[in-house]
Amino acid sequence: MVAGGLILALGFLWAWTGVPREPVVLTPWLMAEAWPRRGEPYVLVFTDPLCPFCQRLEAGLAGDDALKPYVRFAPVLGHEGSYEAWLFRLVHEGWSEDEARVWLERGAEEARASGVRLTPTTVVVDGGVSKKTLVGFTAYARWRKEVMDALAGR
Repeated sequence: MVAGGLILALGFLWAWTGVPREPVVLTPWLMAEAWPRRGEPYVLVFTDPLCPFCQRLEAGLAGDDALKPYVRFAPVLGHEGSYEAWLFRLVHEGWSEDEARVWLERGAEEARASGVRLTPTTVVVDGGVSKKTLVGFTAYARWRKEVMDALAGR
C-alpha cells in the first residue's frame, strides 16, 4: 500500500516538474469555438468531469474572475460516465443536446489527435503556438502562477 502511494506521488511529481514531454498539437478545431464560448483562446484546459484533480482545478477556476480558459473534454480510461456528466453540464448551460453531443465527440477526437493522455492538461497558447504545457494539478495557487507566468512570457 505504501509503495503504491509512493509510486502515485512520484508520478504526479514527474507530471508537474517540467520534465520534457511531447507538446500538445494545436489543431484548427482547438482554436475554434470552445466552452464556455469566449473569444480567441489563450489557455486551454483538457479535463474529465470525473477526474478528482480536474474537479479541484475547476473549483479554483470558478472563483477566479481574471482567468477564464477554454475547457475541452478529454475522456480518461476508467472514468465511466464522464461523457454523460459533460453532456448534462452542457445542456444545463443552455446547449441543445445535439449540439453538446457533437461538441463532446469532436472534442474527444481532438484530445486524442492532439496527444492529450492525462487530465487535467493545461496548454498556454500565444499566437496559435503552444508556449507551455502543464500536465496534472497539485494546488490552484501554483497552477495559476505557472499559467500567468507563461501568459506574461516569463
